[in-house]
Amino acid sequence: MVSSVERSPAHQNGAPPRAGRRGHTGTVRTADGVELACYRWPAASAAATAAYREPRPRATVALLHGLAEHAGRYAPLAECLNAAGIELVAIDLRGHGRSPGKRTWVARIDDYLSDAQALLDAARDPERSDGSEPPLFLMGHSMGGAIAALFAIERLADFAERNGPLAGLILSSPALAPGHDVPRWKIAASRFVSRVWPSFPAMKVEPALLARDETVVEANRRDPLVHHGNIPARTGAGILDAMARIERGRAALRLPVLVYHGSEDKLTEPLGSRAFAAQVGSPDCTLTIYEGSYHETMNDLDRERVIEALIDWIKHRSSASSASASR
Repeated sequence: MVSSVERSPAHQNGAPPRAGRRGHTGTVRTADGVELACYRWPAASAAATAAYREPRPRATVALLHGLAEHAGRYAPLAECLNAAGIELVAIDLRGHGRSPGKRTWVARIDDYLSDAQALLDAARDPERSDGSEPPLFLMGHSMGGAIAALFAIERLADFAERNGPLAGLILSSPALAPGHDVPRWKIAASRFVSRVWPSFPAMKVEPALLARDETVVEANRRDPLVHHGNIPARTGAGILDAMARIERGRAALRLPVLVYHGSEDKLTEPLGSRAFAAQVGSPDCTLTIYEGSYHETMNDLDRERVIEALIDWIKHRSSASSASASR
């Protein structure tokens, strides 16, 4: 069962090299000089052109992955999006996957906002400077959802002034609030620990909590690019900081938003998604709670309907964005 609530509705570093179905680990450089692994999965030319007769992708999705994982895990999603004429561009955040840095370490959450900026710059293809740029969506999963939401709240105006508007924001199981059963003293203690012992091993991501599909769980356990060790306290405090800033600024967010979450998610709080959707300023916000699903709804047992709903939402907003741009 799915419960749903809906309210009506010039890249300086060059685009990363195009590649085959597995994407490509080219690089993009952040404003502070970090070379991030960057993947581009172009829309499948045969499928997209035959199905839609379009000279460009229907849309481009720029994706930020979650804590301790990497962008390569989204190749199956890329395949589905590509078949629908949608290209996917993603990065490995600093300290993740093939990108440099201490594993899962971030000194401050704003460093991840710099990564998000580099991703969006890469997603804007300079070869399409003739006005044929497809609608661009920013998407984030889990911690990446928090980064995407915070970027949209705090830095979207600057980005839009230089690159044009985003067509929408997509948040998959976003980390928008602490667990409802986490006491305030524990949150305060974690912030204190992050200051006095920033590398303190605060938590781990348990693969069994990702999905009900055991093949997904085992693949995660065997993936050498997934960080299976401890997450430092400083990173945890950075995520808490992002949550607080998102809560303060969400009422000002105006672009179309899609939020979806599994009802049985034990890694990020579904109530955080509900609160965000209820209080975000956008007149076009869709919230879907997938009953029974775990954290990775796009990898869980009902992934087909999750991805189908995602693609339908992108198609609808892409059409609206293109129509608005042509006026």
